[in-house]
Amino acid sequence: MSQEVPSAALPQDVPARHEEENWVQKVKTKCLPGIRITLLLSLILYLSMFGVGIWGMKKCPAEANIPFFLIVIGGVGMLSKFVSSIEAVRSREPVKHVESSLYTIELVFMLLGSFWVFKEYKPNYNPGGSDYCNKTVYMFAFVYLVVICATLCVLMTSYCCFIGCFFFVARTGTTDVDPEAPSRPLHTEDQ
Repeated sequence: MSQEVPSAALPQDVPARHEEENWVQKVKTKCLPGIRITLLLSLILYLSMFGVGIWGMKKCPAEANIPFFLIVIGGVGMLSKFVSSIEAVRSREPVKHVESSLYTIELVFMLLGSFWVFKEYKPNYNPGGSDYCNKTVYMFAFVYLVVICATLCVLMTSYCCFIGCFFFVARTGTTDVDPEAPSRPLHTEDQ
C-alpha cells in the first residue's frame, strides 16, 4: 500500500537538486579514471623515490641527508596517497587531520631537501672523494625538486596573471556615466 504524496507537498527545488546531483555524479564518473591514473603514477613516483633513497643510503657521503630526503618524501607521499584514497571511500574528520599532518611534513622536508640538494650542486660522481654522491641518487632528488619548483612557479605566475586580469576587467567594467543622463546613439551616421 503505497501512499502518494501530493505534488503540492513537495518543495519546488527537488527537481533542481536532482538534476544537480545527476550532473555531479556524471562529472565524478567521467573524472574517476583520470584520478585513478594520476594516483597510480604518483604512487609509482613515490615508491621509486623510496627505493632509490634506501638503495643510496651509504652512497652519498657529500650529503648523507639526500637519500634520507628521498626516503622520507617517498614514504610520506605514499602514505598521503593511501590516506587520500581512504578519505575518498569514507569521509571522516580524523582522516583529514592525518592528511594535513602528512602534507605539512612533506612541505618541511621539501624545504630541507631543497637546502641539502642545491647546497651540494655538482657533486663528484666518482667514488672515493669526500664530495662524492651517487649520480642516480643525486640526480633523482635534483630533478624532482626542479620539476616541483618549476611547477609551483608556473602555477603562481598563472594565478597572479588571473588575479591581475580579473581586477583589470572588474575595473574596466564599471563606467562613470551618470545613469540619469539621456542616452545618445552609438552611431550618429544612422540618423
